Amino acid sequence: MPDTTDPKLLVCSASFACYLVYKYFEPNNLSAHVVLLLGVPALLVGRLSPQLSFLQQAGAVIFYWSLILVFTATYRLSPFHPLAKYPGPTLGKLSRIYVAYFNGRGDLHRVIRDWHDRYGDVVRIGPNELSFCRADALQPIYVAKSMQKGPYYDTRTGLENITTLDGVRDFSVHGARRKPWVKAMGISALKGYEPILQTKILELVEVLSKRQKETIDISHWMNLFGFDLIGHVAFGHEFGMLKAGEDDDGLMRRVEDGVYATAVLSQTPWILPFIRRLPPAVKAIRDMRHMGATLAQGRTKNGSASKDLFYFLTEDETAAESGATLDEIIADGILALVAGSDTTATVLSHLCYFMLRHPECAERLHKEIDATFPPGEDPLDFSRHADMPYLNACINETLRLLPAVLGGLQRIVKRGSSGATIGPHVVPEGTQVSVHTFSLHRDPREFAPLPDVFWPDRWLAQDTYVLPSGAAVDKAHVTTNRAAFVPFSVGPQNCAGRALAMIEMRAVVCAVMHKFELRRAEEYDLDRWERDVMDAYISLRGKLPVILEQRQGR
Repeated sequence: MPDTTDPKLLVCSASFACYLVYKYFEPNNLSAHVVLLLGVPALLVGRLSPQLSFLQQAGAVIFYWSLILVFTATYRLSPFHPLAKYPGPTLGKLSRIYVAYFNGRGDLHRVIRDWHDRYGDVVRIGPNELSFCRADALQPIYVAKSMQKGPYYDTRTGLENITTLDGVRDFSVHGARRKPWVKAMGISALKGYEPILQTKILELVEVLSKRQKETIDISHWMNLFGFDLIGHVAFGHEFGMLKAGEDDDGLMRRVEDGVYATAVLSQTPWILPFIRRLPPAVKAIRDMRHMGATLAQGRTKNGSASKDLFYFLTEDETAAESGATLDEIIADGILALVAGSDTTATVLSHLCYFMLRHPECAERLHKEIDATFPPGEDPLDFSRHADMPYLNACINETLRLLPAVLGGLQRIVKRGSSGATIGPHVVPEGTQVSVHTFSLHRDPREFAPLPDVFWPDRWLAQDTYVLPSGAAVDKAHVTTNRAAFVPFSVGPQNCAGRALAMIEMRAVVCAVMHKFELRRAEEYDLDRWERDVMDAYISLRGKLPVILEQRQGR
């Protein structure tokens, strides 16, 4: 008997069944994608081949794929979707590719801030993701230990199935692996890093002194300093970048390229099973990871004369308690390199920019440094930096306006939890959520007045404040919500290196501004700086041309 099966009905039924598999099971391995997207169409073609010509068979396959997209788009935009009540851009609701596009362009932080200004405190930025701009969302998302890291962090697991510390989802496993890091950044260990920190800062000042009255890229020099320092603190290794004046081995470029590629791919984790089979597509990530692994392997093989980070990860008594394998420790090499060098260099570069943009603030900071360290006194007396109010206010204000990590750190509402209460919102289970740092730090409810203006005074305890315009305001009209200030994140998975970063930033600023006046290079437009900042999980930045002039009596 002739086959009377309706081809259209069969293709529609098969594509709808495939859509339901993706919707409810969210397969994320290559074999599942091959079966659903190639295997099922092949079976359909085999079943319908007696009825259809070759072109009709090809059309049936395309129709199958197209219907999956139609079913997906229809549901995501429908009032039946669990997040239908939350506003957001239509293209964002349809696909994460929309956010990945802005991530690739580098201005995702500004785009999401614009969305919050337009749509409100909670914005649906993806098919199943909400971005919050609320201080009361920090506790349930990051502090309560009820939400693990979301699929954004799938890129932290390599082909060898080894996950770096920042990608570990289980709280108990993360806590155990983090212990050596915490000890490596504790008070006792930090004292041990002071000699190398002092040596490298003096080296920075020396090389800058040789380039007085020249136009130099201060951002570049901060990067060289950051890599040289973390080379010693993490690996007991001398990169020699400050002495060379450049990155001869291309380490910084490999880190930036790898970080950028990772950030874009992290927005679309479903594509990872395909991309990982295409070596050219992940070359930047492989190169970055290989570099970190090479440094870590060299350190574990050669040992170190000092108690650096890898001493605590491999030799200290807490190392055995962490449960981390040697392969995992080696994989964490790139995490140490990126977190310990590029992020601090970024904040120091931002602070130099704000000093150029606001010379009155630079003058006040010079006065405080001079008062604390008169001629003949060492500006690298670490014990006094924490008690310099204006220095710390300038650093805090820099971290508020341009933190090293501009975006939100993704978490996921636990499946089977019946949802989570975030502020006044009940969010469905399985929803990816985050608090957008760049937006929260500029929220006028948390930081007022002038939330978009560099105004360090907001961090000082005063009865009366003088605005940049010269107008005086009572303290009752100044809001500085420190609970909403999260440049190092918050909760059990926050930045373990916060204390070291603060010591490093205070010391570098003191040493450089004690010695030099910063002047903007005439050909440089300061407006370019913030435009050139790129959100790639951490911040990437452009050049900051300046002229250094030695201060009188220094």
